[in-house]
Amino acid sequence: MDINKIKKIIISRTDKIGDLLLSIPSFFMARKLFPKAEIMILVRNYNYDIVKNLPYIDKILKIDDYDEKALTDEIKNFNADIFIALYNDKLISKIVKISKIPYRIGPISKIYSIFAFNKGVWQKRSHSIKNEAFYNLDLIKKIDEKKFDELYELNSKIYLEKENIEVANKFYTENKIKGKIFLVNPFMGGSAKTITDEQYTSLIQKFYDKVKDITVVITCHISEKERGEKIVKNINREKVFLFANEGSVLNLAAVIDRCDLYLGGSTGPTHIAGALNKKIVGIYPNKKTQHPIRWGVINNENVTYIIPDRPERNIVENYSKEDKYFKSYDNEIENELLLALEEKLK
Repeated sequence: MDINKIKKIIISRTDKIGDLLLSIPSFFMARKLFPKAEIMILVRNYNYDIVKNLPYIDKILKIDDYDEKALTDEIKNFNADIFIALYNDKLISKIVKISKIPYRIGPISKIYSIFAFNKGVWQKRSHSIKNEAFYNLDLIKKIDEKKFDELYELNSKIYLEKENIEVANKFYTENKIKGKIFLVNPFMGGSAKTITDEQYTSLIQKFYDKVKDITVVITCHISEKERGEKIVKNINREKVFLFANEGSVLNLAAVIDRCDLYLGGSTGPTHIAGALNKKIVGIYPNKKTQHPIRWGVINNENVTYIIPDRPERNIVENYSKEDKYFKSYDNEIENELLLALEEKLK
């Protein structure tokens, strides 16, 4: 591959918010490798706002806005020299194969991916030996390993807009929130185990009573507002508020950006907090494919992970999709969380 002739690049990451945030370092490194190339990113609609503010991206395609034929036509018309699929499924593989882009880079792990990518990288991500961000970067490195190593920089920064900051300012002003802010996101998209609403409630109550001078902000999507209101009500303390986001994901990011301490599970808002360099306590599973080794926050040294079913506790968890909550969560883990939160707040 003559990288000096590369003029147009497509990079796709078409799954969840957390996955997209762990792909930002790859977008950044593609720009460092090709400072003059035109770079187009393929994303889901709900991730568009995160990507649109990245100053090194030229064009964005929201794949939900197109049917398969229209999406294929858009990709063909862009006339890219390289297609890099950071995440691969049957749709992406099919489109990549049809597009006939000269250099097609992606993870080789399934049969259909073998036929889609002519510059594939064999990856068994399920082995979870490193963070998802570095699996992604391995695909960018495939373009030119020597140049990649020379220019390497880990950049996971996200950018807020004025309107997002105004939403956060309005929320904090209207609720007269001042002083230290403890932000908790108890809601998960179902990709990893978590603790119950009742367990979050108990934990927050105890931390609030112990620290005393703190304001608690619970965050959720507007679709979870009723559940969030119930948590706030059950906490039953004076300075506890709910931010139910019905707009851009960057509105949530702006609210998180004002906090002193963040608590959450393995989910998109936790990675937002990581990108904003917040102090974080994360509740993560021990399962390889959900473990912080694979899905932990990147580029942030202020993170403590509490793993209820870590091996030395000798508690076997059921990881079926129907079993969403830790049975290994108990008073011992609650106390560990309280200590970790207290230490982080210092």
